[in-house]
Amino acid sequence: MSAEPNKVHKDKRGFLELLAVKAELPSDVLGGDFHIELRGRNTLFMQGCRRILKYSPEEMIMSAHGFDVVIEGERLICSTYHGGTVTVEGNVLSVRFTLPHGEEKKK
Repeated sequence: MSAEPNKVHKDKRGFLELLAVKAELPSDVLGGDFHIELRGRNTLFMQGCRRILKYSPEEMIMSAHGFDVVIEGERLICSTYHGGTVTVEGNVLSVRFTLPHGEEKKK
C-alpha cells in the first residue's frame, strides 16, 4: 500500500504550512526550498540558488526552483556563492520574482 506521489507531496506541504503558521514563519523556510533575506538595502542573502544567470553591477539574476530572482541596484557584487547560498552586497533597489528564464506564462 503506497500513497500516490502527488498526494504525499500535498500532505507534506499542508503539514509544513500548518507548522509554519503555528511557528509564525514563512512556509517555504521550513520546506528548505528557498529563503531570501534583505538586511537594510545593502546586503541580500539567498539560500536555494541553483545558478547565477546574469551578473553585472546593476542587475543580478539567479535561478531558484521554479522561478528566477532578479535583483536590481548599484555596485552589486556577489561576495559569497557556496552550496546554493549567495550573498549580494551593494545598493539594492529592487528584488522581484519572475518565471524561469526562457519559460512563458501558461494560459
